[in-house]
Amino acid sequence: MEEILEKTDQNNEAVHEIVPKKEKLSYALTNTGQTMIYGLFSMLLLFMTDYLGITPAIAGLIITLTRIFDAINDPIMGQIVDRTKTKWGKCRPYMLFTPIPVALVALLLFLPLGLSGGAAIAYATVVYLIFTVVYTANDIPYWSMSSVITTDPKQRVQIVTLTRLIGGIGSGLAIGGFWYVNKLFVDFAGAGKNMGFFLASAVFCVFGTILMLQGFFNTKERVVEVANKKESFFENLKLIPKSSPLVINIIAGALYSIVTVGSTAMTTYFVKWNVKEIYPDLASTDIMSIFTPVIGILPAIASVIGLLIAPVLIKKFEKKNVLIASCFLGVVVNIVSYFIGYSNLYVFILMRFVAFLPTGIWSTITTLFIGDSVDYIEYKTGKRVEGTCFSLLTFLGKFQNSISVAITGAILTFVGYNGLLDPDSQSQSTFALQGIFFMVTIVAAIGYLLSLIPYFFYKLDRKTHQMMVEANMKKKSQKTQSE
Repeated sequence: MEEILEKTDQNNEAVHEIVPKKEKLSYALTNTGQTMIYGLFSMLLLFMTDYLGITPAIAGLIITLTRIFDAINDPIMGQIVDRTKTKWGKCRPYMLFTPIPVALVALLLFLPLGLSGGAAIAYATVVYLIFTVVYTANDIPYWSMSSVITTDPKQRVQIVTLTRLIGGIGSGLAIGGFWYVNKLFVDFAGAGKNMGFFLASAVFCVFGTILMLQGFFNTKERVVEVANKKESFFENLKLIPKSSPLVINIIAGALYSIVTVGSTAMTTYFVKWNVKEIYPDLASTDIMSIFTPVIGILPAIASVIGLLIAPVLIKKFEKKNVLIASCFLGVVVNIVSYFIGYSNLYVFILMRFVAFLPTGIWSTITTLFIGDSVDYIEYKTGKRVEGTCFSLLTFLGKFQNSISVAITGAILTFVGYNGLLDPDSQSQSTFALQGIFFMVTIVAAIGYLLSLIPYFFYKLDRKTHQMMVEANMKKKSQKTQSE
């Protein structure tokens, strides 16, 4: 029999161990390290088209197929986590052994080998495939930790909010600060275009690895499942359809992938070409180093604000209603942005700021929904499968990215985008520039609209969830006493 660290009192009320603030911060900083490295891959399509010379259609196909393969691996990794049993727990070991491989393989992808044509395509495909495997081995156990640090719903909200908040900073630094660091290497250290990209990536990988590793030493697992017979991979997967909240979250997450086309995938393209049209006298390196941080970091700040206000809102309103309202805000703001245009860049940046507020709310609440789904499945079946459920969270993220890149590559090809043009002496066609702006605004609005619809059918409210948590604690207590 395994020890249960979350107990109940004499009245069968759940009694939760307090998670120290230091531990909450450490767990969140681990995500900052993750996003510093993974944030580099928001520029992967640009790297393939503009640095390796791969056409948008082929680059999009490579990324899409690789991420679909990676997404399929997520439930498998979830099963591995659920079956892991060590003195450190079932999630923490992966927080120790995977960060360094993640960083090393990421750097291999951006290594300037001077490849082109078929060799570049083959190399990028193989190395990126390896990266997705090692990153999955890190990401799924990490997010599964959020449900075994505590079962207290209030502490979970605090931990997930803080994690998304600080993790968003890492992503913002990678997306916004990358081109500034790149400029330092290219303009001041004399590095070539591709070497500058590699060295800038190395800076973020080093800091990201340090932050990821510290999480292992400063966190612990408190929720330990009473020993039960381990179910097979397919038996655990059969539990998913029994959780309607989880199914709804999966459907909505798939639709949300369309939002990421405009929110992340196209930012660097928009800055490199559309903003260059507004400031033709500025060098492209100046354009990227000045405006990518602005257009990248300000939305990240907006997302952080969304993360901060999410806990306040869900104290007063049901999580579902907050999520639906935030998505509706995303629809309205992106449509308005399209019709205003970007000739006045400062107004456009302000609109982008507002348009990113829902992203922080979305990431917080959907992560909480996954944790609620773990409790729901345990209540219905007596089985607790954090790894399987949280593998679906990462599955959704990767599925979203794969669909996003596929849409981006297809539209870029349709509008005639040419990544080999020199932005300092050449320009994309008017049709291509309009296509990029369309993806940044209207496509994102469509994604928000579609993703809010499934939540009208979400029935797991606050009162019901609290009842399930207390019932689960009572069952565990009774089983422990009987043994």
